[in-house]
Amino acid sequence: MTDTLRRATPDDAESIARVHIAAWKTTYAGLVPDAFIERRTAWDVRYPMWVARLREGPAAFVVEDASGVFGFASACPMPERPQDYDALPFDAYLQAIYVLAGGQRRGIGRALLGAVARDLLAQGRRSMALHVLASNPSRAFYERLGAVHVRDEPLDPDMASHSAAYAFRDLTALAGVTGA
Repeated sequence: MTDTLRRATPDDAESIARVHIAAWKTTYAGLVPDAFIERRTAWDVRYPMWVARLREGPAAFVVEDASGVFGFASACPMPERPQDYDALPFDAYLQAIYVLAGGQRRGIGRALLGAVARDLLAQGRRSMALHVLASNPSRAFYERLGAVHVRDEPLDPDMASHSAAYAFRDLTALAGVTGA
């Protein structure tokens, strides 16, 4: 069976929360303190968060195969304080994008970002920012797709790390990305 990329529905909250938790544990191991990962990956934190997000209706997409959802991405209008940092001068904000290890390096992340970009453009949004852990190798993924480094954020003492803000200044090119 092939992979299917589709818009997420409120019924996907449990699957997205499971992927989010599993991906957080593999992505951030060794990059941030274990205690921070444990707090951020608690089921009673992630599941209700996704129930609420999917009810509110920001752009969210999942990718699945016969075994279920193994990746997702979501974006929203730019919040006043994204991730509790100072405002960024862009139209939208990438809240999350995660793909389980077995689905990585297959174009799934590119396809998810392309779907998010097309949806945001349909809403009249032209640009999107995101935050990524400064020590996270995935920075190169965003850069390859055209994101530019905007600024480094102050040290987050809970994470014992810095984040970097990136932006896609024009979503048009990203909207043409379809995957592998």
